[in-house]
Amino acid sequence: MSITEPKKSIFVVDDEDINLDLMQGILDDYDVTCFTTGASCLQKCQESPPDLVLLDVEMPEMDGLEVCRRLHAILPECPVMFISSLASNEERLAGYTAGGYDYIAKPCDPQELLAKIVLIMQQQEQYRILLERRKELSKAFMDVASGSGELGTLLQFAVDVFRVKNYQELVELVLVALQNIGGLTAAVQVRGQQESVSRTSIGPCSPIEVEVLEMFKKKGRIYRFNDQVQINETNTSVIIKSMPEDDMIAGRLIDNIPLLLKIASACAANLDLADSSLGVGNTVRQACDELGSTKERLKLSMLNLTENVRNEFCQMEDEVQYLSLSEEQERNLLTSYSTTLDQTLDCAREVNNIGKSIGKIASELKNIL
Repeated sequence: MSITEPKKSIFVVDDEDINLDLMQGILDDYDVTCFTTGASCLQKCQESPPDLVLLDVEMPEMDGLEVCRRLHAILPECPVMFISSLASNEERLAGYTAGGYDYIAKPCDPQELLAKIVLIMQQQEQYRILLERRKELSKAFMDVASGSGELGTLLQFAVDVFRVKNYQELVELVLVALQNIGGLTAAVQVRGQQESVSRTSIGPCSPIEVEVLEMFKKKGRIYRFNDQVQINETNTSVIIKSMPEDDMIAGRLIDNIPLLLKIASACAANLDLADSSLGVGNTVRQACDELGSTKERLKLSMLNLTENVRNEFCQMEDEVQYLSLSEEQERNLLTSYSTTLDQTLDCAREVNNIGKSIGKIASELKNIL
């Protein structure tokens, strides 16, 4: 006796009963629950999470965009498909920003709707498998990374990229690197002559994400919209969805991610070349150039930082006599500054060692040619 798998659960939200009746008829193969308000759907989601939510945009009291945002606060991984008569690029972008997975214009074609639903259900299973694989990739990546934070991750990426055989592997490597650089949630697109591959940190990009990546790929190297950032290179683009709030950390990531994408973009271009040895050679040269440039920038930044801290310490020693401090307060202040200076010098030495490692790797890579 075979065990029948339970039907996938779909919640449909629309303020017009005729649309709900229509959906009931189309979705006969699924376990469908209908709601006329977003609030009632959200309440039911807390009790019994669905596999998919089909959501109208124009509704009284709470529109579909707000329902989607609140739904993802409860169920972050639940896909939402907007079905709306509002279908301009601006409205689709609003749907994507709210967290939508796909967007279909009314009146929708039943066959198109069913095909999209089947694809979503298949991808949800892929998400589960890819999540386990990503954990393994992340662990393996961290095992071989130098342990020197973002620079170590970039350095390891520059080495690992030469083992890439196709666009899929390249996208996976970029996603893992972004995760290890700063725990970044992202959507990545690699474009080549053979194909274009788009993936997120948890699996395939949603149709709206692909549209947004394509929409903004020519908007400049760094394009900001809402709370997200898209970074573009010739053959690669990435949407960063979780940029840190700390301006200093975010600024450093904005400096480092283009370097990562430059190397990835060069790799993507070389995957298209018929002569694989020529492709590797071009990738090596470009990676070495980028690593050399990074080493010099790193060295200059640490020299400036060390000099600034030294100057600050000397200035503080000259001015401390005018602060009317007790001997203990003065001693504590000097000790604090001295400790900061020592820590800065230790950091500078560590960064210098990283720079030497970068130079060594670049030299070894050039020997491949």
